[in-house]
Amino acid sequence: MMKKYLLETDIISYAGDKQSLQHEAVTRHLFNISPEDELYISDLSLYEYRAGLYLLDSDQRKRIIQGLNAILQYVMVLPLSLEEGGEIFGELSKEHQRRTGMNDKALKKHTFDMILASEAICHDMTLVYNDRIHEKLAEIRNDLRIERWTEN
Repeated sequence: MMKKYLLETDIISYAGDKQSLQHEAVTRHLFNISPEDELYISDLSLYEYRAGLYLLDSDQRKRIIQGLNAILQYVMVLPLSLEEGGEIFGELSKEHQRRTGMNDKALKKHTFDMILASEAICHDMTLVYNDRIHEKLAEIRNDLRIERWTEN
C-alpha cells in the first residue's frame, strides 16, 4: 500500500547535509521506503529552509544548497491548503494552547510545526518530524500520523 510522507524542514536539512549528525539515520529511512511511496515537502518548509540559509557563512550555504538541490529531485512540493489546512491549524492551535496553558507568544513559536501537522492531516500524509511538539499534536488529533526518523 502506497504511503505519502510530508517531510518537515529539519528532515530535509539532515538528508541534504552529509555533515549533519542525523544524516545517516534520515537517509537510512529514505532508502527503506517503498518505491511506490511519495515524498513531499511543504512550500512553507522550503520558505523556512531558504530563510535559514542566510544565517550561515557562504561555504556552509553553498554546501547546504547543493544538498537541498539533490533532495528536491526526489520530493514533490506541496502547496498549502489554505481553507481546509487553515481550519485544522486553527483547531489544533486552540486545543494545544488549552491543554498546555501556553500563552499566545509561546504558541507562535510553534506556528510552522502546527501548520505542517495540519497539512499532513488534510492530505492524509504521515508527517516525518524531528520536533517533539508533533508527538503532542498527535495526541490531540488521532488522524495525525507521525514518524520520527532521527535518533535522539
